[in-house]
Amino acid sequence: MKRRADLIDQFADLVVGADDPRRLAERTLEVVMSLTNGRSGAVFAHDGGRIVLFASRGIDQHVLDAANTVWSGQRESLQSGQTFYVPDVNSDRRLPKAESGGPVSFAMVPVSGDEGLTAVLYVDSLDPHFCTAQDLERLAKFSRIIAKAVGDNASEAVERTPSRAEAWESYLERTPVEDMEREKLLLLLNRNEWNIARVARLMSVTRRTIYLRLQRYNIPRERVAKTRPRRAIAQ
Repeated sequence: MKRRADLIDQFADLVVGADDPRRLAERTLEVVMSLTNGRSGAVFAHDGGRIVLFASRGIDQHVLDAANTVWSGQRESLQSGQTFYVPDVNSDRRLPKAESGGPVSFAMVPVSGDEGLTAVLYVDSLDPHFCTAQDLERLAKFSRIIAKAVGDNASEAVERTPSRAEAWESYLERTPVEDMEREKLLLLLNRNEWNIARVARLMSVTRRTIYLRLQRYNIPRERVAKTRPRRAIAQ
């Protein structure tokens, strides 16, 4: 575990020099999700008193709703640099009860730049208590990478996303088909504990096809510790 954490810290130092802001944010999300065994992740840029989607991996409408609900009620604490962690949505009185298919636990980590809050890093899970205190500390270490990725692109993100009602449609429109296929595969794998046979059945393909797509999309195979038994969950 220590070696894995050290490798991730080294990755954090190396990618600070990356040139493509959105790709940098997406790669950072992949590492963060691998670290926490998260279901999905997103980076929300902060500009003009609101947050808008900048980059994502495996998100759905539930993520946009959860992030905006927290932002509406916890804006001041996030702007002051406090991480907002919900270990179990169903037992947290600050939030509405989790909807079917939505995140059960999630974390929103503020990302600060020279002029205050620059972005918010979001990671979630379908299981309660998916983050330890050590995990939250490690998530905070990625803030300088996210700050570099968002940088001066926050205004561009706001212009591209005119309203909350259109956020999901805008996200789908600007995302290449190949990226959408990659995210769908990641979403199904994370939701089903990386059970290749189960995901293959959900997608009506063979296991070999899943392995080929993992290679095509350059997705490293995760070996996730099994939790409680669960039924297969499709998108």
